[in-house]
Amino acid sequence: MAVSEILLKSCSLFRNADASVVQQAASRMSLLQLKKREVLLINGRPFRGLGVVLEGRMQSMDYTIDGREVALTTVNSFAAFGQANLIAPHPVDLTWVAVAPSKLAVMPPQAALELLQHADMSMQVAVDLAQQVCEFLSWQKILSVHPINARVCAWVSWAAGERASLAIPRHAELAWRLNTTRESITRTLQKLQAEQILRRDGEVWLIDNLVVLQKMAQGDNRGVY
Repeated sequence: MAVSEILLKSCSLFRNADASVVQQAASRMSLLQLKKREVLLINGRPFRGLGVVLEGRMQSMDYTIDGREVALTTVNSFAAFGQANLIAPHPVDLTWVAVAPSKLAVMPPQAALELLQHADMSMQVAVDLAQQVCEFLSWQKILSVHPINARVCAWVSWAAGERASLAIPRHAELAWRLNTTRESITRTLQKLQAEQILRRDGEVWLIDNLVVLQKMAQGDNRGVY
């Protein structure tokens, strides 16, 4: 099945690309449907090309030395993935797993490298990767916060940004990213609700007391100047 050029234009990687470049990309891509928790494999091997999430959500997964499964990065709908490993001198082996039922457009490595020869595509890849670096740095700052309940508050404050609401992923998924347990995430969120700092409205979480939330997010540094 052909990949829709209109859908590709919804992805930040192709949003400002020339029509001829988008057409080239669509002609070299294949559509894949993944079930929840299904691993993205091409001919039985881990994916190493360029992909776009058209529906659903993907995560790169790995295991710690003690055998715990960890999520390294998350890619939401209409975002690209795989571009870092395409151009990195020493790429990191990643296993991509569907967090939810997902539809993907995928391109083989050589075709993707040819696509990136276009100047506008190279610039957009640079922009996307720069944003990823900034997000990774933000995660590192959050992971340095102690204790765990303060780390959760720091993440909530960061994820909400300038908004007074946010969507919180599955507790197990958030626990992977925050290097803690699902139970710790659940306990902290319950406490924030009981203290009327957060309030849940369906799938959306509302921040009712941002000042207290930000104070709690300081953790062990609270009161240190």
